[in-house]
Amino acid sequence: MRSALCWLPILLAIVTVICFSVSYIFAVVRGDINAFWPYISDTGGQEPESCLFGQLLNFSAFLAMATMYVRFKLVQAFNNYDRSLRILNKVALFMGALSSLGVSLVANFQDTYVVSVHLTGAFMAFGIGVVYCFLHTVITRKMYPMYNNRSIWILRFFISLLGLVSLILTFVFASIASAQAGSIAQVTDFSKKWNATEPGFDEHIVSTMSEWMIGVAFLSFFLTYVKDFQKITIRILPELLVSHLDETPIVFNSGPTERTGLLA
Repeated sequence: MRSALCWLPILLAIVTVICFSVSYIFAVVRGDINAFWPYISDTGGQEPESCLFGQLLNFSAFLAMATMYVRFKLVQAFNNYDRSLRILNKVALFMGALSSLGVSLVANFQDTYVVSVHLTGAFMAFGIGVVYCFLHTVITRKMYPMYNNRSIWILRFFISLLGLVSLILTFVFASIASAQAGSIAQVTDFSKKWNATEPGFDEHIVSTMSEWMIGVAFLSFFLTYVKDFQKITIRILPELLVSHLDETPIVFNSGPTERTGLLA
């Protein structure tokens, strides 16, 4: 019997693709962006597509955090001996939480209104997200050959490398486009529509394409968890502290608590 948790990263990928696709279509049809390779955030920069973009991307952030938590518990369940692996696993979960928070900031603070917060969220989502991918690539390597095969950590390494290269290209070519355009304000004017005759247009397109590749890399990385999640279930068991809800709870320190079960 396969665990239903394997659908979690699949649902994450589906919701994220729907988010980007629908907001892109809305933005193009309304004429808010150019159809040719906008930044991801540009597709949700104007109303009404910004409402849909924010709602679905918040849901994606939640699903990403849930996916990373299940991965954390899976690694924890297999590892009872390696202290370095336990530390890496907890650090990766923390990085994943920061990355998910960054996705939520991107969703809630549009680039056309609160640029500084939006860019901070983008750095958290993409930059820290790449760190998360590499951390779990290292974890996967340390779990070989006892708990997983060689091919999976190699696959995760190349996906993480794709994310890193795409991240670097995004920022490098955005800076080059800024220099070509003559002003950083022109590049960070997210309501602006670039056209092929403007200086820096080619570099701008390389930057936007690279940003989309980061998203592809992240979703691909999460989809490598599908097979692993088929083999794990997570349960939260309630424990009554009273026999009547008007009674005062008396807690006996006799065993694991709910916090122990979730975060230990």
